[in-house]
Amino acid sequence: MIKRNRKGNILLMVFVCICFVVAPTLMFLCEACLQIVARSRAQSVVEAAGLIAANDLSKIIIDDAHFGLVSLSNYPPIGKGTCAPDGEPLPITGINTLVGTVRQNAIIAQELQNAQMNYLVDRDKDALDKSIAELNRTFTECLNSNAGASDTKDKWLDLQANPITPYEDVETFLRKNLPENVEIESIKLSHGWLEGEGDTTISVPLPANLAQMPITSKSNTYRPFINIPAARRNFNFAGVGPKSSLVSGSAFRPADKNHICSIVRLECVLKLQSLGKIKIPLYDESMNRAYCVATCQPFAMPDTGPKGAMTLRFTGGPVAGLRSWSDFLRDGTFRDNRVTTYDAVGGDYPLDSEARMQQSSPAVVPTTSNQFAEHFYYWLRNGHTKPRIDAVLEMVNAQFQSGPNEIYAYEFANNGDISRRVISKDPFPIGVTADSQYSTIADTNVQGGVAPIIIFRNDVKNLSRESGGKHCGQPLTGYPLNWCELSEYGGDPHVAVNLGKGRLGTRLTIVDPSGTASTDEAINDPNFGLFKTFNGEELFSQPRRSFYSGGLALDIEIGGTSAPTVPTMQNASWSKLPGKRLI
Repeated sequence: MIKRNRKGNILLMVFVCICFVVAPTLMFLCEACLQIVARSRAQSVVEAAGLIAANDLSKIIIDDAHFGLVSLSNYPPIGKGTCAPDGEPLPITGINTLVGTVRQNAIIAQELQNAQMNYLVDRDKDALDKSIAELNRTFTECLNSNAGASDTKDKWLDLQANPITPYEDVETFLRKNLPENVEIESIKLSHGWLEGEGDTTISVPLPANLAQMPITSKSNTYRPFINIPAARRNFNFAGVGPKSSLVSGSAFRPADKNHICSIVRLECVLKLQSLGKIKIPLYDESMNRAYCVATCQPFAMPDTGPKGAMTLRFTGGPVAGLRSWSDFLRDGTFRDNRVTTYDAVGGDYPLDSEARMQQSSPAVVPTTSNQFAEHFYYWLRNGHTKPRIDAVLEMVNAQFQSGPNEIYAYEFANNGDISRRVISKDPFPIGVTADSQYSTIADTNVQGGVAPIIIFRNDVKNLSRESGGKHCGQPLTGYPLNWCELSEYGGDPHVAVNLGKGRLGTRLTIVDPSGTASTDEAINDPNFGLFKTFNGEELFSQPRRSFYSGGLALDIEIGGTSAPTVPTMQNASWSKLPGKRLI
């Protein structure tokens, strides 16, 4: 009997183990590691694509019938796709800026206990709820639109009139940046909100004791996606940050009707081609598929640029009974003869040849005091969240001290204060009511036998392209364009920068302060523009002219306040209006 060599058996066993156990195991581990790397890289690419979709969401603009152009982010008036009928670009207001503005004005109306202002807050709050619903609907439609749908290609445009196509942008980015062995099986974009997380860029009103914030809140900005009531009204903010960012997927909740659903969710199913090449026991197709998710919060730019000024004029100086804004707002101050409201139709009255003032018929008979409250409210709304609440209350109680024919100019300062200056020269020498805006003439009496006529000219009430006329509720430009920096108009560069105006405040250089450059010159020179950068370089697009100095939002002219010359003074007449200004 021949004895076999056992060493050969061991060698054969080792060889078999290497071939059928060790080698496949190593190959599988290599493939698994490659898959892990591919999945990790794919997840990073999906997250980057999600940020692109979030950026797109912040660029979507709706043309709101009440508030004008609205988006998740604020944008200055620089976009060629945002032009008003007057040919100049319009600013875009962030939805959180609107929420903060209405909330802050609700507090001010409550503090002043003014019924007319409270009524206007309710009207704006109803319009705000509709704007939020429309914005949410637009997000849903835009995110769900497939790149192949030609009828939606130009449905959503950014401020430069470029199409917004989140699905196409995401798909293009993924195909360009995913590993070669990764294929896209499906892409799904949706939006919603976050529970207990998120950011906003809107500062809480100051001072804290008037902000009506929860005692537990220590943040300087509003929290999103929660109810923050004020003055018996509910307010909810969108989640946006200074830049688009990834947020927790576990906190994501699908879109509903109770929130501004600003959070973007990107879900991708990807197929990794390499894993299926190895015949693995119990192999399943799902093993070479990756499910990648990115949850992203969009960005919002700050609300920059100066706001419109309010001018107040006394032809004869302040009189007893009209010593402060609190007198203007008090119901018992005026005994009205007649208060008439007008709409400007056909252009800017009286500048445009076909413009005329058409008497309107308000549902409630107007009074002088509620007209002061209404115009004051619209001026505050034009300032958004810029003023401090205590600064507004201080302004209302401040005493007038100007002399005859002097002009008070009220402006919003960067620090939240309200600047009140007497300016000796008028950058708005013609009393204009802008197209599709409104004016009021009040024939009234106050104590002391004074019977003034008061003219209100409001250029910022109607804000949309639909109802705002050719300027869409934007403040009217002053002349010269740099009046805020000139001493004869009560300004200088240092005063201007504190108000967010002028060269230092806007970081712009003005080329033609008079604003009289001819149209032909602009056509013949493609680089022509009223403004350049702070360093004198050409701008990509020209801003609205009033952006440099803020423009005029509201003018109030009080005529006939000189002392009566006879004991029995007749009712106020047009002869008491200052003859040096057009009416």
